[in-house]
Amino acid sequence: MKGKSIKRLLLFAALLVVVNIALDQAFKAFSVHNILNRRMDEQFAAYNDTLKYLSLGNSHNCINTYILNNSFNYGSPSENYIQSYYKLKHILEKSGKKPEYVILQADISTYGPKIADRFEYNSYWIDYIDYPELARISGDRSLLTKWIEGRFFSYAGNYKDVQLSILYRIKIRKLEMHNGYRPHRDYRNFSQEKDKRRLAWAKANLFLTRGSYFDPTIKAYYKKILQLCQSHGVKVLMIRYPMTREFHEEEIRIVPERQLFSEVQSIAEQYPVFVKLFDYHNLFFDHPEYFFDPDHLNIKGSDLFTRRFAEDMKQLESGNALSPE
Repeated sequence: MKGKSIKRLLLFAALLVVVNIALDQAFKAFSVHNILNRRMDEQFAAYNDTLKYLSLGNSHNCINTYILNNSFNYGSPSENYIQSYYKLKHILEKSGKKPEYVILQADISTYGPKIADRFEYNSYWIDYIDYPELARISGDRSLLTKWIEGRFFSYAGNYKDVQLSILYRIKIRKLEMHNGYRPHRDYRNFSQEKDKRRLAWAKANLFLTRGSYFDPTIKAYYKKILQLCQSHGVKVLMIRYPMTREFHEEEIRIVPERQLFSEVQSIAEQYPVFVKLFDYHNLFFDHPEYFFDPDHLNIKGSDLFTRRFAEDMKQLESGNALSPE
């Protein structure tokens, strides 16, 4: 009897392992974010043109590589400075590619504790992030479980990604991507929303935390990005991307804007490779029709913004820099 019980237990354990492997592999194949990120990796590996601009960040990064010449948009969903650092480190040390400029996202929501705690799509990020180093720098050993999740249990707790993957397949049936850029979602128009303020409030409170606006781990990795660029001779540009008026007004109810960017600018200016922080947050305050939702531009908005940035870079490099209004 004892022998039979052990055999049954072993068979049950083996079944659990097989089921887990099947679920893990199925999720990795089905997740639209994995598909997007892997496609970007493939395009970057195949990129053999002059690499002048490499833009990093999350979905606010809407630089259109069709418009900005010699650019690659390597931003990914929910990406924070921690993830950007490890991706950039991989690029500069292992890919054989070196951009002239790295473009960092510099929105208010970039620096807070909520963005610091967002480690999604670990089945993708295990290829880049040094989780033991991250756990040591952050002082949070529980982050080591993110590696375990990404390697063996990618589906665990990621039901929202399943929902989004289904929605993407319904709403966006064809994946268009050029040098990492994919056109932003365009099936909604913020100007047509009846309660813009409520939507803006919900989004701002999703990302921001009252009383804590510059997370220590984000600050540490922000410095590490600048140090990495300094050691490799890569110039750094920072961009505050356009937001709706309503979203910005809700943001500054939570975060002391001037104090935050005074600290951000002060740190950047310690590194000679830092060039400029472009502030476009209010560029389209009077044009809600350029937005998909409170904090994401739609296709038209992305195109107009990228043209503006490209023109400002021409002015900057010609020695007649203009300050964004």
